[in-house]
Amino acid sequence: MSNTTLKKIEVADVKPEDADPERVYSLAARQRHVQLSGLSQTLGWNGERTAAAVEKLCRYNLLVPVHQDGETFSVSTPRHAASRLLAPLDRQIESLEREAFRLRADLGKYQDAYTEAVAGSDRNLEFVTLVGHDAINAELERAAARCEEEVLTAQPGGGRSAESLKSAWTATKDMLDRGIRMRTVYQHSARFSPATRRYVNQVTEYGGQVRSLEQITERLIIFDRKVAFIPARSDRKAALAVYQPAVVEFLVGIFERAWILGTPFPSRNRAPDVQVLLSDVRLSIIKLLADGETDETIARRMGLSVRTCRSHISKMYETFGVRSRCQLGVFIANSGLLDAGTVDMVGEDAS
Repeated sequence: MSNTTLKKIEVADVKPEDADPERVYSLAARQRHVQLSGLSQTLGWNGERTAAAVEKLCRYNLLVPVHQDGETFSVSTPRHAASRLLAPLDRQIESLEREAFRLRADLGKYQDAYTEAVAGSDRNLEFVTLVGHDAINAELERAAARCEEEVLTAQPGGGRSAESLKSAWTATKDMLDRGIRMRTVYQHSARFSPATRRYVNQVTEYGGQVRSLEQITERLIIFDRKVAFIPARSDRKAALAVYQPAVVEFLVGIFERAWILGTPFPSRNRAPDVQVLLSDVRLSIIKLLADGETDETIARRMGLSVRTCRSHISKMYETFGVRSRCQLGVFIANSGLLDAGTVDMVGEDAS
């Protein structure tokens, strides 16, 4: 069907009589009082057409009968008409709002009872399994809101995505604004993530402390040294909330050892720092290669992508003058690298 045909149908659907009430009201507004006969005469309409328009205006309270004979009408303003028409609806809305307020107040009592019961049940349990990201995030938000003194966090892997950091910043800033002490440990590879560096700069500006080190075993979050969160599955779709004091203290000890070994997370990467980091990363890769780990396992433990991990290994091939994994293994075994505390494997390539 063409647009021209559609326009014809739309025009045909609009009857001339549809505009009659507006014409009558416009005329009546100028005269203040009108009579049916006078309207018909002025507009050149028959009595039936005039009466239909006046009837609609009366329903809207825009015209109000003056006499019982229904011949003479006075004009009401649209604002006054709306007030009269909507008054019953306004009263009904007010009544519904009062009822809604009462229901919320009644249900609020049950919410308080539920919150107290859940919190109590959690305190009585030493370990609580959380399944699914929604359940994990909800419990983390609860713990963050209740935190009073300190939060300790270990973040394995490379840099975090900008989206996840943005969503995490609200709760982080709230805790820092409340004076909560915050210490976080990342892996060295996170220093090469622009989004993570920006986030760390925000945290440190608000008083948080951040360090990094070569390897972190797993993600760990501890609130007030009373509850700790650790992964319950390798895919991180389940977590374990740990309330058992001895276990929490053990996890705090793991964090503290990582913190001591870590180095301050700089606001920007300087060339000498990059060289040291790359040397440390490649030395760690050498140790894992010597243990017989695959590229995938090494990448996961180092917080690197498999591609980046293989790039480091390729650079080592060039540095040590070997052509295969077998030759690299022999070189490592005979070189004494595993006995060295540090090693310069960067050469002129610090990028």
